[in-house]
Amino acid sequence: MLELERLTARAGGDTLVRDISLRIGAGERVAIVGASGSGKSLTARAMLALPPAGVRYTGTVRIDGRELLGMPDREVARLRGAVVSMVFQEPATALNPVKRIGSQIDEAIRLHTDTPSRERARMVMELLDRTGLTDAGVGPERYPHQLSGGQRQRVAIAIAVALSPRLVVADEPTSALDAVTSLRVLDLLERLTAERGTALVLITHDLSVARRAGRVVVMADGAIAEEGADALTHPRSEAGRALAASRVVTLPPRPDAAPRAPVLEAENIRVARGGRAIVKGVSFAVEPGERIALVGGSGSGKTTLVRAMLGLLPMEGALTLAGTPVAPGSPILRRDAQMVFQDPATSFNPRHTVLRIVTEPLHATTLSRAERRARAVEALERVGLPPEALQRRPHAFSGGQRQRIAIARALVAGPKVLLADEPVSALDAALRGQIVALFDRLSREDSLALVFIAHDLALVRTLADRIMVMDDGVVVEEGTPEEIFERPQHPSTKALVEEADDVP
Repeated sequence: MLELERLTARAGGDTLVRDISLRIGAGERVAIVGASGSGKSLTARAMLALPPAGVRYTGTVRIDGRELLGMPDREVARLRGAVVSMVFQEPATALNPVKRIGSQIDEAIRLHTDTPSRERARMVMELLDRTGLTDAGVGPERYPHQLSGGQRQRVAIAIAVALSPRLVVADEPTSALDAVTSLRVLDLLERLTAERGTALVLITHDLSVARRAGRVVVMADGAIAEEGADALTHPRSEAGRALAASRVVTLPPRPDAAPRAPVLEAENIRVARGGRAIVKGVSFAVEPGERIALVGGSGSGKTTLVRAMLGLLPMEGALTLAGTPVAPGSPILRRDAQMVFQDPATSFNPRHTVLRIVTEPLHATTLSRAERRARAVEALERVGLPPEALQRRPHAFSGGQRQRIAIARALVAGPKVLLADEPVSALDAALRGQIVALFDRLSREDSLALVFIAHDLALVRTLADRIMVMDDGVVVEEGTPEEIFERPQHPSTKALVEEADDVP
């Protein structure tokens, strides 16, 4: 059904993907895995003849015998959505911010069919229901900015499956989703494959997602290292063995420490958007070096809470930094508290170089240009990127690499508090371990306080000292990892823990 032969991707004089040959049959489920920057997403985009800016594909890409590379744009556009569709890694950039989500789902149906408007409206509501958005109170009248990251991902999936295409390419389809929603989305994609003969290609660094596939392709350095049904259980290549070995992150035990004065306190934080209460009176305090995890289903208010504390959304309540009351978004708070956003592509100016992006928190300081550059080099090295990256722009990097740039920007000024929204969701297992170890070291050695949002409960269990579970805008349960995972009390907590245990 889909054939890639000697596929190569080049950008300028650099070869990013080389000699990829791959065949995928009707109804087959294939996972493409590999480290960040290994060429997974570039290979996926070739399946739709959709190269990023500055990238050129050569070789052969055929779907049902039709060659896509070199096909006129108008003809390829007829195939995208109807025959082959894609769920992109960063839904915030894939959705139109000024169009309602119902209109965007409807557009996919309207452009390829003659379905009457009333029937299209019914199909839109069915898709919202099947992807779990209706249960979360999300209707077709909403705009993308009114949704959480996980909800935006579900809208992107609804668009991709709207016409039951022959092939769905899903680039990290569950990286922004909680355990409950992740299983629901994966079950939905599997059901489409089984019921309608739709082939499914999963681009993922999450090995539990890859195990859903009947065949696994391991990529490294822009080439296929190995493939097969047992590529994860009995890897033969060095890249496969590295992936299998990096699944578990272990950290040194945390010694018991005497309580310290909080570095950041939030009291009775309330946030409303569009006349609807999103955060409903949340209070907490974090001590120097402490690591607090915010968990909960998509749309529970986690991201809204941390964005409001930094002054990015209007809020009511009180904030205290190192014993001093501060206003949300005040210069003092923004100096000592930095944020890692969930979708790094939306937080970068695409025209700026990485040097300018990473040194943004230093612009108001008295540091010289050379000193700022040195700080940027050090920050990039901490997250595993070379100094040569400074002169490149965001589009030249993979999603995982952009996430590391976002972490480097947050760390460059030496903050006292780091607020991180899914800081490692876009990273492969090996890099995730490196960043988690970095956070651990910073909390121990520099007393960096960390408040992080995560759907990966294995990460939460490893890194967090304390866990706060949110549901419908309130904290419904709080405790140590042992208390939350071994003795959950609230129904929302029990559901998250049970579903996480069910992930293969």
